[in-house]
Amino acid sequence: VSLGRARRGIMAPLVRARQRRKRLAVCALCGVVGLLGFAIAQALRVRGARDDVFGDRDHGAFRIARDAHFERRHDGPSNAARASLRSHHGRHAPLRDGLDESSDAGRDGANRDLDIDRVSHALGLSSHALHRHRERVSEESDAGERTVGGSNPRSTPRDGDDGARLGGARAPPFSDDARGDLDQVSASVALAFDPDLFARRDEDEDECHAVENADVWAEPAVGVTANGALNAKQTAGECCAACAALGELRCNLWTWSPETHACFLKRGATPYQPLDRRPGITLTAGAIWPKMPKYATKRVESAKETFSSATETDKTLSSSNRNRNPISADPSDVPLAPSCITTMITSNGQPYMNWQTRVFYQTWLEAKKEPGSPLVHFTRILHRTRDDELVREIPTVRIDPTHPECDNGCDYAVKDRARAIATWATTPDARRCSHVLMAEADYLMVRSPPPSVMLQRGHTYGFLFGYIIPWHADAMPASERLAEQAFGKDTEKWPAMESVPQSGNAPQVVHADDLAVLAAAWADSVEFGESDPIVKRVFGWVRDMYAFDFAARKVGVTVHYPPVPLNKLMVQPPADTDLGAGCLMHYTWSPILSDKSGRELWKFDKRSFRGGPGSTAHFTVLEQQTLPPPWDEEKGFKLQAGEAVTEPGLALMRLMAETFNKGVAKLTRFPEGTRDAEDVRRVRQEGW
Repeated sequence: VSLGRARRGIMAPLVRARQRRKRLAVCALCGVVGLLGFAIAQALRVRGARDDVFGDRDHGAFRIARDAHFERRHDGPSNAARASLRSHHGRHAPLRDGLDESSDAGRDGANRDLDIDRVSHALGLSSHALHRHRERVSEESDAGERTVGGSNPRSTPRDGDDGARLGGARAPPFSDDARGDLDQVSASVALAFDPDLFARRDEDEDECHAVENADVWAEPAVGVTANGALNAKQTAGECCAACAALGELRCNLWTWSPETHACFLKRGATPYQPLDRRPGITLTAGAIWPKMPKYATKRVESAKETFSSATETDKTLSSSNRNRNPISADPSDVPLAPSCITTMITSNGQPYMNWQTRVFYQTWLEAKKEPGSPLVHFTRILHRTRDDELVREIPTVRIDPTHPECDNGCDYAVKDRARAIATWATTPDARRCSHVLMAEADYLMVRSPPPSVMLQRGHTYGFLFGYIIPWHADAMPASERLAEQAFGKDTEKWPAMESVPQSGNAPQVVHADDLAVLAAAWADSVEFGESDPIVKRVFGWVRDMYAFDFAARKVGVTVHYPPVPLNKLMVQPPADTDLGAGCLMHYTWSPILSDKSGRELWKFDKRSFRGGPGSTAHFTVLEQQTLPPPWDEEKGFKLQAGEAVTEPGLALMRLMAETFNKGVAKLTRFPEGTRDAEDVRRVRQEGW
């Protein structure tokens, strides 16, 4: 007992010291927890204020959506993958009233008074604008575009002919001196159209490029608070001006709240960022775009003078000038084609491509009639070893393919496209107009593009594809391979990946001179990618689009690609929900509409088109498609992946189906020069 008492006496101070240390540790831990709690509370307070402005949208989820969309091209994935695609353009498309000078081109006069409210949703126009009567010019015969009774509407470039393949010769890229001189050039060329007749106003004249009910994701501007509530501005214009005052290196994107006046200044890798337009977003979003120098033109009084100029240009380009570098330090010594647009598509002549081509060409002919339209010529480049059944119906230039096996289908149907375009770009046919609109067969042209899509040499007007992200972590292995092919192995000499455009070859409006340089570099990049397993594996179906972007960066062409709804070229229903400033619709997304119970009500899926009676493996007999049901909020319309359908979105899908049907209605059952499916088979296999 005495020994136990003695031990306790000796140990007591040690026990008390240990207890004091425990209490101190607990106090320290409480202090850390308290500080952490305070920090979290502060973060939630700021975040709460931000979410009140952003309509409970999480920017992080938007990045996740971008990641989820990566590697999924519109044509490439399976039905299951396509069903999970999400648009980076948002779901909400509010009416934008007051566009009194907008055109209603592409709408039949007999149907113009029907369902005006529905159409105004799709076009983004006021009823007043849609009701405005605009006198149509009489339909012109396209005699200059077709050859009747001939074996080929135009000469087919072959090795050894004037239009021969470049044979490995490549024009050099832009020099710095040439680029500087181009900015100073104001070329005086003849117009093949009258722009004064084009009544639809341009959507990008506002330097702030503001879009209501929209948001844009980006990091905060350099040196500026991320809390827009601490940077309040009375108007959206003041918020835009604050961004512009910082300079493009610090700020190129902005959002403004009309409710709280909070102004968020941001800096994106590029000012051309997708807009989030889902329901519930009340912000106004905008961007400070780089300069888009419009192509300088002058009017001429005589159409005879215009087309005389075009003829002389063709004669000049068929001589030694055709194969030289089209970009020189003195652009005045380059023959100038008339100021207009040649629309160009490519095809391997497969039946699946051909029925789409027939419809697109008919919608192009209709859009061409719009007063003041810059659309003048149309060319289909057929990369095939023999003519097909469409050469007498659609203006066609045939180019011998690099891969003849693709005549009967191959693993990558567009592997010959870039080289075929590069070959065509050296021919007089490519120089009949100053500019080329590169398009694809599965487009519909609702109305003419405005003349302002024609930019000066060294600049192109394209389209933003949200899934093309060269600097994305998943993309980098393949991006580095294409960069090495384009810029060499010395990575120190590579440009920033963020400077590679997020676009593709189509739709793209490019000066014919630029196309000759760009297409050659693009073809080289495509052919490199076809031999590189990393590029094929990572980029998959979109590898030729990435190749185009790296080629554009290599030769120094600046690609401008404003987002929907400000883009003047294209929308992609149902990912996009109104036409905005666009003129083309890309119908590859294949909407399937159902009600809230899941019952399928309507679909517009090009991959499931089997054609009408008389269709064979060689030819698809086209039929008009059913229209989507009228808007009914009670039915809870949704798409195949569960996305809610808005009234404007449904109106755009209806406009797409109506435009398709109008094109089909203008077609003969079988192509010109053929009587039945057996004729088509014979022509495809034996020639004309």
